[in-house]
Amino acid sequence: MRQSLYLVLAVGIGMGFALQVSMVSAMGRLRGPMEATWASLLATVAGVAAVMLIRTLNNNDLALPSPFDKAPALILTLVLATVSLVLVVRGIDSYFALTGFLAIPILVGAGFLGPRIGVGLFLSAIITGQLTGGIALDHFGAFAGQVRKIDALRGAGVLMLLGGVTLIRGFK
Repeated sequence: MRQSLYLVLAVGIGMGFALQVSMVSAMGRLRGPMEATWASLLATVAGVAAVMLIRTLNNNDLALPSPFDKAPALILTLVLATVSLVLVVRGIDSYFALTGFLAIPILVGAGFLGPRIGVGLFLSAIITGQLTGGIALDHFGAFAGQVRKIDALRGAGVLMLLGGVTLIRGFK
């Protein structure tokens, strides 16, 4: 039962990754691919620094070397990344600043779910979620992307992806 929950979580993480890819793609059309990558990375750093800072303020020890196990270094990282992000996304829709936050579940999921269900099963589940999410985003032309409607063939592809996860999982 627990493994099924982990798989559903991994598929959801993959769907979030599809949203990130769609947003970075749209931002890349507006600013360029490297600029979109930079904005996304800044948001990831800011988000991870915020989570780590909250953990530190709640008296949870961080398994990081000094000075990154203390609040001042995390605050500095958070402030620098956030200010940089605000400056980078000037002139485009502010929701693009969220792209990097969507990477955090993938990174944390790899650290949490990977050891519990195995890397192969984790990857198959997030890839299934990513491709399923991508098909859904294409169906609606999300973020001014190319519209590509869901049809029977694409639906069959999703079912095959889910079948692949089942085969990789095995029948325990």
